[in-house]
Amino acid sequence: MSSRRQAYFKPSAQPEVVPSGAPTELVHAFHCKLPGYAPTRLVSLDGLAKEFCVDAVYLKEESNRIGVPSFKILGASWGTFRAVARKLKLPLDCELAEVKEATKLNPTTLYAATAGNHGRAVARVGSLLGLRVEIFVPTGMHPDTMRFITDEGAHLTIVSGNYDDTVRTACEESQKSGAILIQDMAWEGYEEIPNWIVEGYSTMLREVDAQLPAQHTPTHILTPVGVGSLAQAVVAHYASPTHPSRPTIIAVEPDMAACLHNALTTGTSTTIETQPTILAGLNCGTVSLTAWPLLRAAVSVAVTVSDHEAHTACTYLSSQNVDAGPCGGATVAALRRLVLSSADRHAAGLDGHSVLVLLCTEGARAYYYAAEA
Repeated sequence: MSSRRQAYFKPSAQPEVVPSGAPTELVHAFHCKLPGYAPTRLVSLDGLAKEFCVDAVYLKEESNRIGVPSFKILGASWGTFRAVARKLKLPLDCELAEVKEATKLNPTTLYAATAGNHGRAVARVGSLLGLRVEIFVPTGMHPDTMRFITDEGAHLTIVSGNYDDTVRTACEESQKSGAILIQDMAWEGYEEIPNWIVEGYSTMLREVDAQLPAQHTPTHILTPVGVGSLAQAVVAHYASPTHPSRPTIIAVEPDMAACLHNALTTGTSTTIETQPTILAGLNCGTVSLTAWPLLRAAVSVAVTVSDHEAHTACTYLSSQNVDAGPCGGATVAALRRLVLSSADRHAAGLDGHSVLVLLCTEGARAYYYAAEA
C-alpha cells in the first residue's frame, strides 16, 4: 500500500540529553498507594524467540493495570496528583485521602483529550480523588470505548475532527473554565504536566528491570509511540548513563499515523495527516514537544505496522494467553516485520544473542477490522 514505509535506522544512536525529574522511587512509592496496585506480568515468549532465532523475547503485559486495561493510568495518576498537589499546596508524600479531603474544600475539574486509554485513565484517577472530569474524544471512537470512559463517571464530549483537533479543543475549553488539563502531549507553554506523566511511566520500566532474569540483560526495547510520551520514558530510563544496560530502542507506529517515523526521516518534527486505523491509541499526527529531542537522539530504529499485522499479532498473543489490543500487539508485529527481512534484521542488530523486551500497552478491546483481501 502507498502508506508502507521502509524501516528507519540510525547507526549508533546515543542520547544527547537525559531528562531530570522526580526520583523514580518517589513515583513508585506513590503508585504503591493506589488501590489495586501490583506489578503487571512479564511474559516469556519462548516460541517466538525460537522462531526468530534470538536468545529471548519478553513481553510486558499491561492488560490490567490498577483496574484499567492500559499502562496509561501510571502516567495519568502521577501527572494528576502532581498537578492537584501543586494547586492545593500539598506535599508529594501526602496520602490520597488527604488529597481527596482537600479537593472537597477546593473543587477541581480535570480536562483531557484522548483516543481512548488516556481518557479512561484520567477518569479513573478523577474518581479516586473525587474530582469532576471532562473528556474530549475525536469522531469515530468505538462506542464501547466511550462507554468505558463515562462508566468511570466522566462527562464526554465528541469533537468533530481528529486527535490533534481534539487536543486543541480540550486545551481551549480548559482555559475558559479554569480546569486542569491533564494531557500526555507537550507543546510550547504546556510542558510540565506532560513531563510528570512521562515520569509516571517509569514504574513500568522499573518493574521490567526487577522481573528480568539475571542472565538476561535487554539488548532491544520495542515501544509503541503515539505522541511519544511512553517512548520518551523509555529513553529516559534506558538511555540514562546510570542504567546498566544501553539497549537499542525501537519505536513502533501504525502505517497510517507515523509522525515520529516522518520526523526522523526528514529531520524535522511536523504535524502530519493521519488515516483511520485499529491502532486508535497511536493515531497521532504530532510528536510531543518534549519527547522529540530525546527520540531524535536515542531511537535507533523506527518501524511501522499495518492494521492486518497488528490484528494478526493480537491473535497470536491470544493463543499465548496474553490479553492484547492492537496497540499492545504492535510491538510483536514490528518485531516480525524486522526479522522477516534479512537486511532489516542485520541493521537492527538482531542475532542469536539478542534479548528483547516488547511493551504490550493495552488489553483486548473492541475494534472495527475488515480482513485484507
